[in-house]
Amino acid sequence: MADEYLRSYGDTNIVQDISKLIEILTATEVWFMNNLGKTTAVATTHVSQDDVLDAVASLAVEEGTDSTLKALVTPISRSNIVEHVAYPFAVSDVQRAVNHYSGSDELTRQTEKAVRNLANGFEFDLLRSTLVSGVSGSTPKMKGVLQAISLAKNTTAHNSGTVFSASVLNGLMRQSYTQSNGEVPTDLFLGPWLRFKMDEFTTKTNVLVQSPQNTIDQMVDVYKTSFANLFVHNHRYLTISGTDATARLLAVRPEKLKIAYLQAPRIVPLSRTGLSEKRVATLDGTLEVRNQESHFWSSGFDLD
Repeated sequence: MADEYLRSYGDTNIVQDISKLIEILTATEVWFMNNLGKTTAVATTHVSQDDVLDAVASLAVEEGTDSTLKALVTPISRSNIVEHVAYPFAVSDVQRAVNHYSGSDELTRQTEKAVRNLANGFEFDLLRSTLVSGVSGSTPKMKGVLQAISLAKNTTAHNSGTVFSASVLNGLMRQSYTQSNGEVPTDLFLGPWLRFKMDEFTTKTNVLVQSPQNTIDQMVDVYKTSFANLFVHNHRYLTISGTDATARLLAVRPEKLKIAYLQAPRIVPLSRTGLSEKRVATLDGTLEVRNQESHFWSSGFDLD
């Protein structure tokens, strides 16, 4: 029934404080960028070296005989390309002058977003980038983890549709131990589907004892094998729906991977050419692999 009461609902003149209600909807994924050790690159082609010991065999010799000299080897150089990463942006003077619901200077807010976007983009390439040399005006790109660690003996392509299981993971760890120098992976990365399947692994220790009352705990955060303990992580960029035909898993030993910065992440002011402030969030860096054999990755797993 209509009446003449003045009610608040529908009154657009009421002041609203929504300064805390601006939510960044895009997910961030920066495990490798945040957790890998950092080192310095001194050129656009970054070089590291590794060496090997002789194959293990008896070194017993006859008493009193002359020594037979061993054939020595020198270190092997491994290189990667420094990638230039940039997120340029501009905010007009008018945008900075007007009031926003955020309650902050818009240039400051957009700078914070640019840093997050830069980190997301570099993380994506740290994992998935494939080498582009940068000659003839092309955009240089580094070898990301998946390409940089790949050897015939640590990269496995299962038949498409293989179901991920504990026996498969155990076999990959055994293979890593027997074919590497004993420094096996310590961290396992899975996309959402394989992580879901791993949580269904049935052999778990003290799940009911450790869980609070009225809690069902299905999460696997440490997977113990005879060769190493694997800390289990999710990663959004390992398997991407619509891009990757099958699911993949990646196991790494983080101490054997480094990020080499030629120029560390920074915000650089650009020349002012109009009524706006221009900035670029940028870095120059690459991936350094100290030991390819300390890691492995595997594809071909069922996605549905």
